[in-house]
Amino acid sequence: MKSIAHALLACCALIGATIGAAPAPIPALPPATYPVAATTRDGSHDFDFEHGTWRTHYRLLKKRLAGSHAWYDCYGTSVVRPFWGGSGNLEDGDLKCPNRYIGGMTIRTYSARTHQWTIWWGTRALMLAPPQQVGHYDANGVGEFLSYDNWEGKPIITRFRWTHPNGRPHFEQAFSIDHGKKWETNWTTDYTRVAPSTKGVWNTVAAHDGHDGFDFLFGTWKTHYMRLRKALVGSHDWYACEGTAVVRPFWGGSGNLEDGDLRCPSSSQYIRGVTLRLYDPTTRRWALYWGTQKNGLALGSPQVGTFGANGVGDFVAPDTWGGKPILVRYRWAQRNGNPHYEQAFSADHGKTWETNWTTDYTRVGPSTSSG
Repeated sequence: MKSIAHALLACCALIGATIGAAPAPIPALPPATYPVAATTRDGSHDFDFEHGTWRTHYRLLKKRLAGSHAWYDCYGTSVVRPFWGGSGNLEDGDLKCPNRYIGGMTIRTYSARTHQWTIWWGTRALMLAPPQQVGHYDANGVGEFLSYDNWEGKPIITRFRWTHPNGRPHFEQAFSIDHGKKWETNWTTDYTRVAPSTKGVWNTVAAHDGHDGFDFLFGTWKTHYMRLRKALVGSHDWYACEGTAVVRPFWGGSGNLEDGDLRCPSSSQYIRGVTLRLYDPTTRRWALYWGTQKNGLALGSPQVGTFGANGVGDFVAPDTWGGKPILVRYRWAQRNGNPHYEQAFSADHGKTWETNWTTDYTRVGPSTSSG
């Protein structure tokens, strides 16, 4: 992503470009490249101040890196939900400008190993769009998150800065073309807390365009995993894991976040994971991103696909295994009304598949409404 500001322009262009054309490839998630300063401070709860429901006021610089002082205003709504006990959070919201409307989202994950937050931003048209911002809060409660990027062909550094004066979140985006010596702020957002029942993008009803493919997964679940001990070697040695999962929708159901864990007694493994699923109404494709609390979102291409008329969804992406190129397929279906998931690898371009992971879900809590 060429920063939030660039995303507004790219989003509108992409919508026009994809009508009547082949679907544009969804960007792969690359590794972070900005060398952020090291810290040992525990910042796992540094975004707690932002949890909740908000009205948002945006100010955007009309022309960036051009010496402009002309700004315009946009207004929107936002809701920020924590996961992983607060060391991750999802913000979904919108902004209404004089000549455009955009629905966006941000996912933030904290690494207990590096003590850094990683921030990804996206839209319904762009999905998650690189680069990610990486950084941390200082002892004074100021958070700075940076990335290398480019603007209109020029290499820049993008900085996100978060503060919360008087308990109200305040965000600024700035660009630097001289390696951080000087900064030009081009975007600010101020948040005002409102009641959760306030109308916003999170409780709208989306069009019936295929976005409801994952509605069966909303709610709270016990999960039973079966995992193949060694993939692509002809093994039949499986082991079991148990866990829990909570799946919450946003964007009227055309996005959802699954927060879960799994415990594997045979290998003493405990993993806290997250899956982000985003639906593009233009291409009618879902993009699925997966990550862990330990490592953050998995880098590389997301799983992309759709649900068929039979209710089975296949989502495929290229990857590597043991140094060899493979295809990875996620398959979602329902068995006796309960969600069932399978992961499979193919080493022959999809001619044959070996399933190496299954998950069966048993409901323990009510479905979460998408409207």
